[in-house]
Amino acid sequence: MAHDKHPKESHAESHGNGHAHPTISPATYLAVLAALVIGTVVTVWTASMDLGVFNTPVALAIAIGKAALIILYFMHIRYSTWLTRTVVVGSFFFLIVMFGLTFADYFTREKTHDIPSLYSSDPILKQQ
Repeated sequence: MAHDKHPKESHAESHGNGHAHPTISPATYLAVLAALVIGTVVTVWTASMDLGVFNTPVALAIAIGKAALIILYFMHIRYSTWLTRTVVVGSFFFLIVMFGLTFADYFTREKTHDIPSLYSSDPILKQQ
């Protein structure tokens, strides 16, 4: 039984209802934190670069990687049951589908001359 063992020996903490959480070492949390900090630095660095059409995909890839680390380690999904993992993966898939539909709508719209901001002399408004 998990209650009879020392917490460091059992590698899991039990709430007494049969549901146990694994003990994650501080080194793991520090490694994830370091990866998130590096990801943030890479995000800022790539935002200052002009990657052309790859600006958005690169930013999304970095954001997805950082979100995956947070979900897996800080939300303890990595050590959860298969049902919890299935719900998270399904939700993530639904999010990807929604992003895909949004981008498909955005990229298939025709440019119209009726919108004055497209022909504005302001460079910020031209990008929109």
